[in-house]
Amino acid sequence: MKQDRVYFSTKYSIDHIAPLMDSATVDIQVQALEGPSITMVLHTSTDHRCNLKDGWTDFAVNNSMRLLTMHFHFYKKSICKQP
Repeated sequence: MKQDRVYFSTKYSIDHIAPLMDSATVDIQVQALEGPSITMVLHTSTDHRCNLKDGWTDFAVNNSMRLLTMHFHFYKKSICKQP
């Protein structure tokens, strides 16, 4: 496993992340509790595990994060269309 990514378990990926994705690779906005959001790539591999990449390492370092103390909340932003 590459150290510049966050890997999620297959079960968690299938049950909680995949239903929110429109394709195998999507750009997502990631934000710490306080601070600006940045764009990362969320990718589903051939074994159905999702992983965060492209931007993860810098984001974690800039926000003084340790992987063992993190909680993720995934949601799909709804877009309201004006009549």
